[in-house]
Amino acid sequence: MLSKFRREAAVLAAYLSQFDNTDTAYAQQSPYVGMTDKTRAQMHADYQQACRWLAAIEYTDADIAALAHMRRRYGFPTEP
Repeated sequence: MLSKFRREAAVLAAYLSQFDNTDTAYAQQSPYVGMTDKTRAQMHADYQQACRWLAAIEYTDADIAALAHMRRRYGFPTEP
């Protein structure tokens, strides 16, 4: 089960990595210019959390629920 959890965290981290730039000067030139500072900050925090989950050697039920919630927030499919 750890491998599935890590795999889902890795996919999410890979997706969020494209938004992981907190340099506001760069953000004005990036394709994400329409994103607010608050949205970019949230994506940055979510990216960091996904990286922590990816490196985890154990996880809790709360971690599983939080990862599932974050995946849904970014449009990833949920388990049937």
